[in-house]
Amino acid sequence: MTAPTPVHVPVLLNESLQLLDVREGGVYIDCTTGLGGHSSAIAGRMGETGRLLCLDQDREALEFARAKLAPFGRRVSFVHANFRELADVAKREGFQAADGILMDLGISSFQIGEARRGFAFALEGPLDMRMDPGSGGITAEEIVNTWDETSLADLFFELGEERQSRRIARAIVRNRPLRTTWELARSVEQAVGGSRGQTHIHPATKVFLALRLRVNGELDTLITALPLACSLLGSGNSHGGRLAVISFHSLEDRIVKQFFRREATDCICPPGLPVCRCGHTATLRELTRKAIRPSEAEVAANPRSRSAVLRAVERIG
Repeated sequence: MTAPTPVHVPVLLNESLQLLDVREGGVYIDCTTGLGGHSSAIAGRMGETGRLLCLDQDREALEFARAKLAPFGRRVSFVHANFRELADVAKREGFQAADGILMDLGISSFQIGEARRGFAFALEGPLDMRMDPGSGGITAEEIVNTWDETSLADLFFELGEERQSRRIARAIVRNRPLRTTWELARSVEQAVGGSRGQTHIHPATKVFLALRLRVNGELDTLITALPLACSLLGSGNSHGGRLAVISFHSLEDRIVKQFFRREATDCICPPGLPVCRCGHTATLRELTRKAIRPSEAEVAANPRSRSAVLRAVERIG
């Protein structure tokens, strides 16, 4: 018996479609397909002559998306891959000139809801946190049980922006070995206490975020993938191709913002030089000088959207 498709609510859906200017006959790439929420909406707008390439490193999620988009037939292609491989995949699948590319950097409700994946401190499961468990690679369990106290503290501070990183790292080392999400969450609670602030944020939130980012190399992947995506933007009907990125925390958004600003600027020389020496020429135009955030209505309907930030650019030249 086939398992039911998990419920998934795509974040900033209408805003993403509008900024990508999805239209009939267009060529599109969803770099982080997840359960296919954004992909399904794109496919519905691109018509009978459009094409869509769906990538995801989570094989299970991609299979759910494949089933969801089955009615669109061969107009939609699916590839199990990390989007840092975007250039090679696009070339192999014939998507070298895209009218629109989307990156939704958030973790899906499906991944959070699967205890065996180890992403959520609210569910007891193994400390895994790999987006692609079949790929090998380091797990969160290996990190918390083998890294020294200083390395753990640096990780939580740099990737989780956790101010009490040293106290938390000390508690983790003292309580090792830690095998489950609950054991890790309890160690953090012992170090810093219970929920924080009026929003009742669990004290382990930033620790889990830092571990997930490190296990999956998410920030390095984003830095690699942004220029790859821009190089694939082709000439659309009325614009030069568009890239939209939805991020969910400040480190991701800072990378996206700085890359977009840099590539939308003709000269990037240090201030004070009398003559430009860099020779840099703008290749992008910012469509969202100020980031777009979910409306109050969307946050009320989907609380997980509250931290989402959307930025988009258009290829020029």
